[in-house]
Amino acid sequence: MKISIIIPVYNSTLYLKQCVESILAQTYHNFEILLVDDGSTDDSPMICDEYAQKDDRIVTIHKQNGGTSDARNVGLEKASGDYITFMDNDDYWSNPDALCDIIKVISETEPDVVMHANMVYWQDKNKTVNPSSFDRTLVSGKKRKEAVENLIKAGMLSVTVWTKLVKTSLIREHDLYFKKGIRNEDTDWIARMLIYAERFEWYDKPFYVYRKGHETAQTSQKMKYYMVNDLKNIIIEYTQYAEKYLDQEYRKVFYAYLAYPFAVWMGQAYLIEQDKQIKNDREIMKKYAYLLTYDINPAVRMVHRVYRILGFGLTSRILMLYIKKVYYS
Repeated sequence: MKISIIIPVYNSTLYLKQCVESILAQTYHNFEILLVDDGSTDDSPMICDEYAQKDDRIVTIHKQNGGTSDARNVGLEKASGDYITFMDNDDYWSNPDALCDIIKVISETEPDVVMHANMVYWQDKNKTVNPSSFDRTLVSGKKRKEAVENLIKAGMLSVTVWTKLVKTSLIREHDLYFKKGIRNEDTDWIARMLIYAERFEWYDKPFYVYRKGHETAQTSQKMKYYMVNDLKNIIIEYTQYAEKYLDQEYRKVFYAYLAYPFAVWMGQAYLIEQDKQIKNDREIMKKYAYLLTYDINPAVRMVHRVYRILGFGLTSRILMLYIKKVYYS
């Protein structure tokens, strides 16, 4: 069984070698690495080419800069593995046996999606934070509704694509490609994945290390209206889809997934409070506040409690302060 790892690369000279070497250290060898150079202007293209020349499991693709979604889509078109996962070019894997273990999990149940948690490495503090533990039996062999519901209840359904390995046939059958030109492409992609995937699995040994606290991080960017507008469009599109096409029971679980990005939308909107369009959007936002009632996610439950006491405006401001502290300080 072959695993494809898609890595969009953009100006990552400092971290790219650690990223690639952590995959090459895997004890399971049937994989391919697709390094999609997205128009880098540093030495990243040369590093990619050097790796491709040394190891025939590594494919380098050079393209004009088009953003993360476009780079991932190029990788998806070229991928030849049975399952596909993603990686950011400044992150790395810490467990050399991860793929070997995951292959065993896949062989047991042949899931559409294997999920796992990630560690966070705070580079500016030289500190690694481990995730909470989660019982695999809450997902393995369960029907879709129960599996997804249990993940959300535990706060373990991450809105990141690099904590998922997805069956290639599912991606191809349902055109699970990334929307170009949006900032919240992971949130959007996972919503569509949850619509089509039926069988889920969980790998319970964290190995993916997400690097934070460095100057190239996406969260260091100043918030702009189009970034917030992406979340608005995601909420509107997928609530409408769920109302039309999902059965009543799974719709509740799907709304519980959307409740988290809705809460993020509430807070982010106040980061650019002076924007006239944002003020108009708040009226739209209030219409979707019902999503907070689907509060099986612990974080959403906390927001819902505050919302019931303080109302929409104050809750949004509190969320804004939290987001500002965590992501922009």
